[in-house]
Amino acid sequence: MSEYTGKHIHTLDDKGRVSVPAQFRRQLPKEGLYIGKGMEGSLILYPPEKWQKVRQGLASLSRNIKKHRDIIREFSQYIRPVYIDGQGRITIPSDLIDIASITHEVVFLGLLDSIELWSAQRYAGREKEQVSSLEEAVEEIEIDIY
Repeated sequence: MSEYTGKHIHTLDDKGRVSVPAQFRRQLPKEGLYIGKGMEGSLILYPPEKWQKVRQGLASLSRNIKKHRDIIREFSQYIRPVYIDGQGRITIPSDLIDIASITHEVVFLGLLDSIELWSAQRYAGREKEQVSSLEEAVEEIEIDIY
């Protein structure tokens, strides 16, 4: 399985296309990618192997439970296949551009097994918030990062 790390900023063009950072593009297939609504106002780009795990997890939820139906609906209504074109770009669907409030710059963040996409403006605010709480959060998890 590939590993996606790092932060990269690229520009969205008038047609909703953005270049995928070369570091990520080298590991991603041209086809089989999925983009969807992420958390906290982000978008999520799944490589095929990660999307299959997410899909299996969603499919295992009971549709007899309202909260589960809501989760399935929220994820499945926004998930779309995307392809890396010959120029190394993906096209972000317009409804997802609106959801993420992307206007010009797109921040790509590697999340180990998937990639988040953020509006540069939205992520700047989020980044300040997460840095201030990082030390406290690390103390609460059981992973030795040092």
